[in-house]
Amino acid sequence: MRQLTISVAVMTLVGCGGDVAPGGGTGTTPTQPVVPVPTELTLFPSTLTVTSLEQEVAIVATVKDQSGSTMTGQQVVWSSSEGDVATVSNGTVTPLANGSSTITATSGSLTANASVVVVQSEADEGSSYRNARADLWIDYRTLQSQGFNMAIAYIDAEGDGDTDVFLGTGEWLIEDEVDSEMHINNGYGSFSLNQSVFGGSPPPATHARKSLTADFNGDDLNDLLILDHGYDAPPFPGSQPKLIIQDAPGSFSWSKLPDVGFHHGGAAGDIDQDGDIDIVVADHRPFVYINDGSGNFTRDATRLDASMPTIFTAELIDVDMDGFIDLLVGGHEREGSETTIYWGSSTGSYRASEKTVLLAASPFGVVLDIDAEDIDRDGDRDLVLNRTRDGDDGDGLGFYVGRRTQLLLHDGNRGFTNGTGQIDDPGNDTDIWFPWIRLQDIDGDGDIDIVPDDKAVGYVYLNDGLGGFIRTPLPL
Repeated sequence: MRQLTISVAVMTLVGCGGDVAPGGGTGTTPTQPVVPVPTELTLFPSTLTVTSLEQEVAIVATVKDQSGSTMTGQQVVWSSSEGDVATVSNGTVTPLANGSSTITATSGSLTANASVVVVQSEADEGSSYRNARADLWIDYRTLQSQGFNMAIAYIDAEGDGDTDVFLGTGEWLIEDEVDSEMHINNGYGSFSLNQSVFGGSPPPATHARKSLTADFNGDDLNDLLILDHGYDAPPFPGSQPKLIIQDAPGSFSWSKLPDVGFHHGGAAGDIDQDGDIDIVVADHRPFVYINDGSGNFTRDATRLDASMPTIFTAELIDVDMDGFIDLLVGGHEREGSETTIYWGSSTGSYRASEKTVLLAASPFGVVLDIDAEDIDRDGDRDLVLNRTRDGDDGDGLGFYVGRRTQLLLHDGNRGFTNGTGQIDDPGNDTDIWFPWIRLQDIDGDGDIDIVPDDKAVGYVYLNDGLGGFIRTPLPL
């Protein structure tokens, strides 16, 4: 009986799943889909160090279900434990002050944390490098300048909170001087020439190569300095720097500093750690202007090592984050000028005994610009150099022809490795060179991109978030 009963039961079960069920269906029991249940929340990166208050970073939240599959469309709520150090919105962390904060992401009953440490160096405070980071990005051609537009600087010239554009001008192979220009922002990103801020007497230039923005006299209003190398042919008579002081919002006065030379570049920062902004002038014989705190400068050549070669490019940045501003210099590598970091110290001087020579990049041996930010998110500053050719190697391969972007990754101990291979198209002999780059998050995804300062260049290098850079045409 037991066997028969079992057999009948089995047959009955089979019959229930058999030929035709009431209503005409097959009667097959459907397989019930597995309902995804949020089971795991992770954050990447889970620890990060931010070396600049201007550097927003992105944290990515990933929600996975019980099978390990990524779920989309899950709501994530963000918070910061220390809102005075860093805030967070939709995963984008905005640093506000040095310190540490825990970033918390919550999705339903799941939570995950990331640690953020902000360590901006106070040595960079007020430097021309810091002030060159503009909150606007323009096509230089829209300024309709009557002269050069290479010596561009960004400044609030009227105290209205808008960023205006200053151009130290000049023309190639002239010996006269040309009026520099102030282009005023209308608040909507359009600019008009307005020389009235100079009281009818704009500062002149013959061949301005770089303009610096900094508060030179300590009145909390940014000022300007034009570095001008003068007539660009023998006998290279040189020119004088022009110091432009913002006496009040919308009102500037200027004077010429006394030294005449081939002033091809320079940088401003607090070299002697006395709370005011000094100046390094790039020249055949480079030198320093020491500030008395009121915008009066004294030439001092003793702060630079006597062995320092001709330099045409200079920047002041605390690369190793030790609290002392470092001097980065470049010239023409083919002529023997090594691209070098002279490490800052409490002495306020730069010596050959404390330097790191950077990797050369022949034939692109002219260093146009040097920038430093934490590209690889390891807590130290890496270097990006903008370069062009430094000699004549035949047809189409001449001096100042082509361009190359060089990436040098900092090991945290004043050593650098070549990361240029992480750039998909770093440049070549047919590219048109341009003077300035920026390292900033141009596409708002929380990582640092390599951006030509002039939007007319037509492309940027977007960070892929994995250490690589993709040359991407505009518009983004």
